[in-house]
Amino acid sequence: MKNINPKTAKLISVLAVYFAANVIFILGPALQTISTELYPDIPYSTVLLISTLSSLFMIPGSLVAGAVIGKQINFKQMAILSMGGIIIAGVLPFFIRDIVFVLVMRAIVGFCIGLGFPLQSTLALKLFNDDERPKVLGWATFVMALGSITYMQLSGIVCDMNAAFPWLLHAIVIIPLILVLIFLKEPVEDTATSANTQKLAKLNSGEKLPAMAIFASAMFMIIFFAFYPVLLNMSAIVDVEGLGTAALAGTISSIFTIGNACAGLIFAPLYKKTGKYIIPVGLSFWALGTAIFAFGHSIPMIAIGIFLAGVAIQIVWPGTINSFSEYVPKSKQSMASALFVSGMNIGCFCTTFFIVTVAIVTGNESPRLPCIIGLAIVIIFAAIWSTVEIKRKRSNAINTQSIAITEQD
Repeated sequence: MKNINPKTAKLISVLAVYFAANVIFILGPALQTISTELYPDIPYSTVLLISTLSSLFMIPGSLVAGAVIGKQINFKQMAILSMGGIIIAGVLPFFIRDIVFVLVMRAIVGFCIGLGFPLQSTLALKLFNDDERPKVLGWATFVMALGSITYMQLSGIVCDMNAAFPWLLHAIVIIPLILVLIFLKEPVEDTATSANTQKLAKLNSGEKLPAMAIFASAMFMIIFFAFYPVLLNMSAIVDVEGLGTAALAGTISSIFTIGNACAGLIFAPLYKKTGKYIIPVGLSFWALGTAIFAFGHSIPMIAIGIFLAGVAIQIVWPGTINSFSEYVPKSKQSMASALFVSGMNIGCFCTTFFIVTVAIVTGNESPRLPCIIGLAIVIIFAAIWSTVEIKRKRSNAINTQSIAITEQD
């Protein structure tokens, strides 16, 4: 281990953190079986809380991590707390199956997953420079998608053996936890002198989170809120329109994750070619994919739309995180990352109310209608975000602060 290149060690630690990010997908393929075999007397809407509670509690987890990481708690400690909590709370429902206890454990799992989200982004920002980071974020996105695919495939396999076995799969997070323990080194701030370090810390302590970071989080929340009916209503659309079975809907849903993985592979070269246009390019793909899905009435068209949307999201996400190095001070990058991820989770959580509201207001319960209305919202806010992003003045937040310190001296 001592002979491993320091850059390789840093990359392994970041990829390990990203691999654990989508552990929430473990129970996705198993929910119906868990409901019918483990909780036949519990309403299915209650069993669904096993999934939605985790998503909801990811929000406070992300915000707490963003506030304390690198300050009250260091990066390795946060990784241990996040992954250790996922393992313990994820596995315990295999042994204690009381539904109330299970729901409490799922809330803890969600909170711990949330703790890891700012960790991923901030490590990529702090451990790698501007030239290295796009490639690292691309690989990280690929590994995160690979984790999702792995979790879903293994869950489907073990669920056929025993409906309770998917709980045990949470123990797979032991692998990235060990890698983090071995390879993760605390980021070292790159400042010229110790005197500048103190002045920079003092300057940062009085600064607010940049408005652009709040704006990007709000845009991500709104667009995800408008897009998410595509994923939630996938099986309903396939069933209602007679396009195939639930199994086929599940297969198409997995194409979304494949799109995520492909985005990881193309992100670095795409960023090199597009530069400041990376986020508008991703948003354009997102709108196109949503449009193809919304108006595509065949399986091939739906699959193409889902794939393009999957690619787009994992261009916009790392593209935004990478841009934080330009306008978010290092002391605020964890909070900016937490706010960005929280925006996504809030959008996902609110989508259910959006779908219900559309049905009540229009009197039309078609599962495709919220997708069409959502498309209009995606296009409008993608245009707003793209315009602001293109017109944004480019500067390095850290260099700007260093210049300010030098001028004060």
